[in-house]
Amino acid sequence: MGKKLKHLFEITKWLFLIIFSLCLVGCGGISDGEYTASVVMTGGSGKAYIESPCKVTVTDGQATAHLVWSSPNYDYMIVDGDTYYPVNKEGNSEFDIPVSLGKEMNVQADTTAMSTPHLIDYTLYITLDDSTYGNNPIDSDNDNSSGAKSDIKTIRYSMDPPKIEGLTYISTDENTYAKCFKIHRYEDGYTVISIDDGRSYLLIPEDKNLTDDILEGISKKYTDGEAEVIIPLHMPLDSIYLAASGAMCHFDSIGAVSAITMSGIEADDWYIDSAREAMNSGSIVYGGKYSAPDYEQIVMSDIDLAIENTMILHVPKVQEKLEQLMIPVFIDRSSYEEDPLGRCEWIKVYGTMTGLEDEASLFFDKQVRSVESLDLDNINGKKVAIFSINSNHQIVTRSSEDYFAKMVEMAGGTYLGPESDMNSTSQMTISIEAFYEYALDADILIYNQAIEDAPSSLEQLIKTDATFADFKAVSTGDVWCTDKSIYQSSDKTGTIIENLYAIIMDQKEETDFFYMLK
Repeated sequence: MGKKLKHLFEITKWLFLIIFSLCLVGCGGISDGEYTASVVMTGGSGKAYIESPCKVTVTDGQATAHLVWSSPNYDYMIVDGDTYYPVNKEGNSEFDIPVSLGKEMNVQADTTAMSTPHLIDYTLYITLDDSTYGNNPIDSDNDNSSGAKSDIKTIRYSMDPPKIEGLTYISTDENTYAKCFKIHRYEDGYTVISIDDGRSYLLIPEDKNLTDDILEGISKKYTDGEAEVIIPLHMPLDSIYLAASGAMCHFDSIGAVSAITMSGIEADDWYIDSAREAMNSGSIVYGGKYSAPDYEQIVMSDIDLAIENTMILHVPKVQEKLEQLMIPVFIDRSSYEEDPLGRCEWIKVYGTMTGLEDEASLFFDKQVRSVESLDLDNINGKKVAIFSINSNHQIVTRSSEDYFAKMVEMAGGTYLGPESDMNSTSQMTISIEAFYEYALDADILIYNQAIEDAPSSLEQLIKTDATFADFKAVSTGDVWCTDKSIYQSSDKTGTIIENLYAIIMDQKEETDFFYMLK
């Protein structure tokens, strides 16, 4: 049945474009629900700030942000000519105001902190938590550079091998660390990749076909949107739209970048040489970011598969549109892995998709050995804190539950982070005073350059805020910066942990992913 079998139906390109043009309206909208959003505020004296992230509630398409100020002295805000009053009576001032996401908003806030009330002009820029990192830290996507998981709640389904009529199950590969996927083997070279979101992907060997009846049954479950579905993918997968940029490193490490023909980020946003070179040469083209893909180009390019991260769940109409156009959607959930090496183990998923399973296993095993070889018996357990300084003169850091904190611990360090609860996001924005309280005596400070550009020297760091001169790590010269490529390198998690070990053990002044600030 040839190449079109993987799209399930023999549909010509012009018909795809008709469907596209008829159904495009409304794609990319944000569904009703609660979200976590980043807040950037400018204006005023720079002393006051709004806590970030904040909660955004979308109802009937209108977004409302719950804003918490750093002071209890704000008695009203003016937005688009309307006045809003605090929704709380005690503590720092809190407001619920309508917002436009992804756009600068001019607002006013009245403060009573001075001898007479002052109405102060501010500019707010509020975006869902998919717009700092990503380059993403380690699951690095331009659409989620914070490295934080999407705040969309998902039910974890069983990943038992599915029963498929006409196919005989053989075995399931054993994962070392990963908990969010399983790879099942069937006779005659068939493979199923099961993900804990209830979606399974049946990889059909290039020289094999399934009967029309079986395909029809699988297709019906797929298009009906059942909770647990089986999505057929016909090998080879050699024309992929990669919106989950954090997965590119895995394709790079196994020599499979040629399987990708469209990227969700621009060439200049790549820190992976092979990806940037492929885009500059034209073998990979920009296909639009995850929330606004170029549907026409995707159809005309005969895309086999769209690989997304969980931020696609914020814009379900985009996923629906891709599937209406018979483009299967694979959602990478590596950011939900609890163990940093579990994220790294997702290289096996992409090795299976590209027929390079041996290469994937060898690369992963090498990363595991890098961690296992570390001598932690006599480690000194130095205290480590990570931070950056945003435009509001606030500290952006990682919670103690974050994967970076876990990598520090795996390298023999003690991670220092702000107080948080299980509902906190991985990335947190706090005041410099709050950072001072817990990081003053840190032995090592690491400036996260993926969030904000690093200062050029220790002297420049102190110029940003004089209190840094009091920090132990600054006085001893133990301040480090991340390389910007770190958050597109989850395939090298073992190397990153090994680098952190070298920093903690005072072995080097520069490593693959870190350099010392002088």
